[in-house]
Amino acid sequence: MNKNSLDAWEMMLEAKDALGMPALERIFKVGHKQIYKQMRNPDYSGDSARPVIQRVRMLLHDLDKAGADTLSLAMLNYMAEPLGMHCIPNAVAEPDKPTLAEECLDDLPALVALHKAMMHGEDPRTVEALHAEAVQELDQTITKYREGLQG
Repeated sequence: MNKNSLDAWEMMLEAKDALGMPALERIFKVGHKQIYKQMRNPDYSGDSARPVIQRVRMLLHDLDKAGADTLSLAMLNYMAEPLGMHCIPNAVAEPDKPTLAEECLDDLPALVALHKAMMHGEDPRTVEALHAEAVQELDQTITKYREGLQG
C-alpha cells in the first residue's frame, strides 16, 4: 500500500507496527488504551480518538489560515529536519514587483541576510528559513522574467 495515501489512524497503526507500543507510549506520554483508540477506523468504531498526527495537521492548517504561514512552515521544517529534509511550497512564486528590474533588486536583501547568517554561524534552522526566503525571491524574479518573454 502507498504510505502517502494512508488515513491518520492507519499511520498510527503503521507506526505501532514499526516501533512497537512501548515506544509510542514513551513518545506520546499516554497509555496504550489511548493510543489504540487513535488506531481505530472512525467509520467503524464509536470508540476512536483523533490521532495526534491529525491534530498537528489541523494546527498547521489553522495557523496558515490565520496568516501565520511562516510559523506553520517552520513547524513542518522542524518535523522534517530529522529526516534530512525541508519543505517547499508547491505553488509558482507570484512576483510582487511591477518590473523585472525591481524584482531583481528585491532579491538582494534576502540573499544578503542568508549570506550573513551563514557567515556568522547562525542556527541551521535559521539559515534554512532564510534560504527558503531567498529562493522564493529568486522564483518571483524568474517568473517575472518568463512573463516578459511571453510578451
